[in-house]
Amino acid sequence: MVQAFAVAVLLSRQSSAAAAPEPARAEYAVRWNPAQGGPATAAEVLAFLEGSRDRGETWEVRYFDLEPPPGAPAGATTILRRRTNAGGRSEIRLKYRRARPLDAAWGCPAGGAFRKDEEVDIGFGGSGAPTRVYAYSCSLEAAEPPSGLGAVPKKCASRMVRYEAGSRRSQRYKVEEWTLPGGGVRLEISRSAPNSVDELARFAELVERLRARGVRPLDESKTELGSRCP
Repeated sequence: MVQAFAVAVLLSRQSSAAAAPEPARAEYAVRWNPAQGGPATAAEVLAFLEGSRDRGETWEVRYFDLEPPPGAPAGATTILRRRTNAGGRSEIRLKYRRARPLDAAWGCPAGGAFRKDEEVDIGFGGSGAPTRVYAYSCSLEAAEPPSGLGAVPKKCASRMVRYEAGSRRSQRYKVEEWTLPGGGVRLEISRSAPNSVDELARFAELVERLRARGVRPLDESKTELGSRCP
């Protein structure tokens, strides 16, 4: 099955490369509802991954409603969220997500000293085959989004605790435990790494190990889970 994943993604990359270059980086991720099986807490996930590098950092995550800003890439879903830690540090991230890579230059809105980034979000859901979404992000450290965006904060927020796990640098993962606005808990393992068939195969093997432990991967993204107010 892992080899099939790698071949499928290689063919996908070859077909899209003719139209536009792929981002060099990828975030590989799998998330699940612990009430449905598998490791039930972040501590159990960390034990599964053989250790933690830190004691975890707690964040409040709030999403915003907004219209796509001028210059937003065509065909993209626009997402805006604020993440605030216990010390009061806040990060604003505006993200454009597309089904295919961009074939033209893109930029961030005026009114903020944004840091640009691009990657492929590779997710493992219930269907078994990995999905690929192209993400183009604009981030800055600020308490509020630039006023020109006209963003309206949602009435609810999520609590997220993030850990880093893995005994070797080449196999280091992020573990997140989300408490959603409705009170449910979701767990996620992710890894930022090169956008390559080898890295995909390595993460797919991890997902298969999780499935063997009872995990039922979810198709929903963190945005879908965290922005849904009761």
